[in-house]
Amino acid sequence: MATRLVKTKFKDNYWRIYHGRDEVMLKSLEELPGDAGGVKIVLQSSTKGFSHFLYSIDDAPFEKSADGGIEVHFKKGGASDQHTTVVVKAVAGDGTETKPYTLKFGYYPTEFYEASNLTGYPNVILMDSKPVLNFHAGEVEDWYGLEPTKEERQFASEKWGALIRDAETDYEKAKVLIKSLMDDLWPHNGNPSDEQEKARPFEQYKRMVSGKDKGWCTNFAVIFVHACNCLGITARRIHMQQVHSSSDKCRIQRGSLHSTTEIFDRQLNHWVWMDISFYALGAYLGEEGPLNMAELHLFLNQPARRERLRFHIYNLDDKSDKILPLEECPKKTFGCWEGWDFEFHYSKSDISE
Repeated sequence: MATRLVKTKFKDNYWRIYHGRDEVMLKSLEELPGDAGGVKIVLQSSTKGFSHFLYSIDDAPFEKSADGGIEVHFKKGGASDQHTTVVVKAVAGDGTETKPYTLKFGYYPTEFYEASNLTGYPNVILMDSKPVLNFHAGEVEDWYGLEPTKEERQFASEKWGALIRDAETDYEKAKVLIKSLMDDLWPHNGNPSDEQEKARPFEQYKRMVSGKDKGWCTNFAVIFVHACNCLGITARRIHMQQVHSSSDKCRIQRGSLHSTTEIFDRQLNHWVWMDISFYALGAYLGEEGPLNMAELHLFLNQPARRERLRFHIYNLDDKSDKILPLEECPKKTFGCWEGWDFEFHYSKSDISE
């Protein structure tokens, strides 16, 4: 029986969507051109107010790299391996330095392997780093989708700014905000008009709370996400579907289409799932969480873990919130997440997939 390899890369999909904010990241890692033996790394940082990098090679005095480029050279030829250590720190404009990142490089030339009667090996350069250096996959703020206007930021500040002022983290602020929006929007749940669907988020909000229009999950999601982004809480909308065919005559789908949301908490350095339509302030696997949306989907579709899921639910009647097992939630079915063939479309203004 032949062996078939199935390849996937977290950085090509999951990490591209669920990356956090790292102080030091790899932008590129390339072999030096020509006959030179070695590598060039280019670093990038999400440090607030980032200015430049400082680096030291083999305990030499620190040097400045404005563009993040650092070259590591090795002597070519010979049957011995060679090693170099680089220490890197990101520096902000006010002089604040991050913790040091230690990069260890090992060079193993072809002759090194031939000395052990191993043929056909190229020159090999290994890099190890502590803490781990991830490749840069973008900034969390890239997921805004719709850029808020100055007037919208002012509206959000006047409407909800005082509510979230005392909350210490992005997630705590988002929980206060989403509860307020549940109170405002759920009484106007229903099919929206064409005008509602074309309106900007806060116009949708005003139409709903005035009783002029109604809204469903998509309207709930875009209003919450836009309010978060206007208030400095990075958030994004995720559209979910199982559409198997579509024509002018008929669309065949499994389950309902749905729009859900995630916010990014800087303290956790993690995306967090929240959903007005499910009265959900978050989800946990036992005590672990809050979960992101991909984790929620994975665990909902694994029976043993599904039993351990707990949801942080807001009660519109008495304004309380509790963490409940799935069977005690007001909505006990999560059909929009059940099954492995759902498509998830993450809102991002500069992405074409």
